[in-house]
Amino acid sequence: MRIAILHDDVASRDGATLDERGVLEAVEAVHLALRDLGHEPVRIPVGERPGEWTAILAEASVDLVFNLCEGVGGRSDGEARAAALVELLGLPMTGSGSETLALARRKDRVNAILAAEGVRVPAWARVLPGERASAWDRFPAIVKPAGEDASVGITQASIVRDDAELRAVLAEAARYGALVVQEFVGGRELNVGIVGDRVLPVAEIDFGGLPDGVWPVVSYRAKWEAGSDEDLGTRPVCPAPLDPAVREEAIRLAMAAWRAVEGRGYGRVDLRADAEGRLHVLEVNPNPDLAPSAGLSRMAAAEGWGYIDLIDRIVREATA
Repeated sequence: MRIAILHDDVASRDGATLDERGVLEAVEAVHLALRDLGHEPVRIPVGERPGEWTAILAEASVDLVFNLCEGVGGRSDGEARAAALVELLGLPMTGSGSETLALARRKDRVNAILAAEGVRVPAWARVLPGERASAWDRFPAIVKPAGEDASVGITQASIVRDDAELRAVLAEAARYGALVVQEFVGGRELNVGIVGDRVLPVAEIDFGGLPDGVWPVVSYRAKWEAGSDEDLGTRPVCPAPLDPAVREEAIRLAMAAWRAVEGRGYGRVDLRADAEGRLHVLEVNPNPDLAPSAGLSRMAAAEGWGYIDLIDRIVREATA
């Protein structure tokens, strides 16, 4: 098949951030994997002028769009808009559709849906710019941008211990728009990967290597600043050493969350245990990072799949 690889045009932007540039590793790896599978990959960067890249895509006569677009022009909301334009062109596409992508990037809306579906999430509240969370009394708490992913806006300072710290962080983070204040659940962090109807081996983030006094959280530094103390101190372990009952509960919650957002193709659900060991859903991630070094690839390897196998299965899911 002739397959378009759609991705944010980070190469044209000198100011592209580390998380935005991270897509290039996946683009290169997917390109090589598709070629090895006998397909004809065509890279199509997504710029801020939709008429330009959609015209190129329409004229490329592709059979499938492999969607690696995680934003446009530095805006994460461009991810869903780019997918919607592909849908308007009537082209089949890997991963989740535009509605799911738009929903999943809004942590407040996902939390509300999951809670309504009976899926356990940490206590939370939405705070709009200029508002104060005066009624919030659950500490420690974490403040997150409601409409970002890839740990954007999450630092050690995002975890607050009292009302004074909460007010200071809300003021600092107001530039992100709507925020979510959430009870900080500090137990084991688990990741459940999904490809089609297959659940991959559950992974865990081992925070044991973090320096004393550092909160156990996958911050922006941990995810994107290679070699930093937070990166080195957050070690992924897959398969996670779990009791069967804990593994089954993680999978049950992850699949309930995945169905609630109508995920399709492939995804990852992140969970965290509280002090009593009860698991809570933190994030639902459709179309997660597909770099060979990323979590989904690691989970696929633990399942016995090579990277090419993973890409082949994602293509087959999109064309079934």
